[in-house]
Amino acid sequence: MDIFRKSTDKKNKKSFFDLSDGRYDAADSYGVINEEQTPQNRQLKRRKTLTMILTVIFGAALFGIIASVTFKLTSDIMNGSDEKTPVNVQPSDVTPVITKPVDPEIDPTAFLALESLYSAVRVTARALNPCIAEVSAVSYSTDPVFGTKTPQSRTFFGIIFGDNKVEYLVMVRNDFLEKPYEDLQVTFNRGSSSSVRVVCRNEEVNLAVLAVSYKDMSDYDKDGISVITIGDSAQCDVGTALVAIGFVNGRSRSVDVGFVTSEKESVYIRDNALELLETNMPLNEGAFGVALNANGEVVGIITEAFGESNCIRTITINSISNLLYDMLNDSKTVAFGAMLSDLNSATRKKLGIKGGILLTEVFEGTAADEAGFRKGDILLKFGDTELFFVSQFNTLLRQSENEPSVSITYRRGEEEFKATVKIRKE
Repeated sequence: MDIFRKSTDKKNKKSFFDLSDGRYDAADSYGVINEEQTPQNRQLKRRKTLTMILTVIFGAALFGIIASVTFKLTSDIMNGSDEKTPVNVQPSDVTPVITKPVDPEIDPTAFLALESLYSAVRVTARALNPCIAEVSAVSYSTDPVFGTKTPQSRTFFGIIFGDNKVEYLVMVRNDFLEKPYEDLQVTFNRGSSSSVRVVCRNEEVNLAVLAVSYKDMSDYDKDGISVITIGDSAQCDVGTALVAIGFVNGRSRSVDVGFVTSEKESVYIRDNALELLETNMPLNEGAFGVALNANGEVVGIITEAFGESNCIRTITINSISNLLYDMLNDSKTVAFGAMLSDLNSATRKKLGIKGGILLTEVFEGTAADEAGFRKGDILLKFGDTELFFVSQFNTLLRQSENEPSVSITYRRGEEEFKATVKIRKE
């Protein structure tokens, strides 16, 4: 066949099949085959590629048609072929009416009432500024090696509770005086400062009284000082609005507004009972001050002395008035020497008695101890007066301060006894 004819290199006059030099070039020998086969292979590849692309496109289209038909048939079988009716959320017999936007009507009286409230608080706070004092106390720590003294100062809040025409009497928290302060100064409303002395301290109610002499003050300073006005805490029921002034939110001369949230709670101290008012005003650490009624009168003293609470609690001014009198005047009072507690109606009914107060503790060496009283005794009468409350007992005790002794009827177990108690002042 011609396609396999032998070719010859005319220039070198040597046959490509000549193996004399040991070389054999198949590509050169079959050059005609390469020239003629390459175009045919390319055309064949293009046809195959085109065929594959068309096959893929056709297959994809066919798959889409089959899937669509299958979904439609399945949907009709599962849900039915009927079209769903839109759900109407409006009542069938009411035609929706589109109305124009209405401008809200603002009642200015509501804002005026609120502004009136805060205005009254501002007036009250300003009016009480002359009744407020700040106490700065300085103590010194001594270096054990070099003997040098380092001052440590503290500032706390006070209320001017009394004026005996010789001294101003300032009420503070007792625990603020725990350190042996060497320098105490009181700063009044107009910025004047004076040295003070400690009159008395009471740990049970955590109160202390400081005194500032008139001699240390100018007439200008005196004109800027006022004594707090005392009100009637018996009128403070649940819901009564109160204003707290003092160190009430972590800062001196601060103010808060709230109301009484629960009935009065009784707490017991030696020979007496106090009433607490719970409020909704938050309690901050170190709180001290006074609670005022709508007239700006003191109806309670803010305290942390009786249990933990998240809200401000105040000792009612009526229940602590006798104790305050003794503290402000540094006077001794008649002492019985016991802890007492009121009895509830259920306990009285069970014991078959109309009244009575329970003796819960007797302090050694006191008038109660010497008269032979014991824990668990029930005091029935003070003289000829039947006893119902501890506060009543305390009032009768104070009224007998000029008597040498009093008779107390009490119950121990099932028997009644009488004891003579010598009056003593402490």
